[in-house]
Amino acid sequence: MSGKFLEYGSKGATVKRLQRAINDNPYFKPRRKLKVDGQMKTLTCAAVQRGKRRLGYPGKALGIDLDDVFAGNFFLEILEGSRPLPAAYKLRRRKRLRAIAAQHEKNGKLKEMRLRALRIIKAELGTMERGGNTNRIKYNTWWGWGAVAYCVIGLSWAWVKAGSKAFVKGSRWAGTDLMLAEGKQGSHGLHLTNDPDPGCPGVIDFDGHSDPDHAITFVKDNGDGTCETYEFNTTSSGGVAGVWKKDRPLANCWWFVVEK
Repeated sequence: MSGKFLEYGSKGATVKRLQRAINDNPYFKPRRKLKVDGQMKTLTCAAVQRGKRRLGYPGKALGIDLDDVFAGNFFLEILEGSRPLPAAYKLRRRKRLRAIAAQHEKNGKLKEMRLRALRIIKAELGTMERGGNTNRIKYNTWWGWGAVAYCVIGLSWAWVKAGSKAFVKGSRWAGTDLMLAEGKQGSHGLHLTNDPDPGCPGVIDFDGHSDPDHAITFVKDNGDGTCETYEFNTTSSGGVAGVWKKDRPLANCWWFVVEK
């Protein structure tokens, strides 16, 4: 933490205050409450974006630019009730909540698509690269770039097959960095969530840094701080590269809602 600002990786009492405020604020209720551990990691950052959407922040401020979010403790004071929500925010909040309600009306179709993507990926478990650890596999043939890392390309392949318009063959997405950047900004049909459902795509930072290393799909919460995932471009316990099931720490994962 530097000065009065919070950012990814910040630690301490102010982060705990933020986590409590998100868990108990009157504006939005998280289905899965944040762990109050004083660590500004992926789930807390995603909850900030969710809160900003529901508080009526301007569109340009909906991304996870936490230096803006926490300047002057504005976000915390609103959540804790010590500062009233400004009139312009109230107006945007009303409009946005109506839009969110309208989105919920079509969530049945989105849920069907998400579960369809999950079934498609599950059916790929055990698919292996041709010739050993070569990156030669059908998802790369489909994408058209040759034998490259395909953890995100595999996701794109599955979601295109499931009918998503957010994922586009040869364009969106092939890399974790761009996928996370656009999810943080809520663009191209992705936004962050701290409360993933089965089938939600995500990316993981193996070392707990802000730059993602690998793409994953949420299957279930294991209840011990980890989650079960399905993953392209990973290895089995025997070191065979392909599509396999894994367990990953939730605190290192960024999760996305696919909106189209």
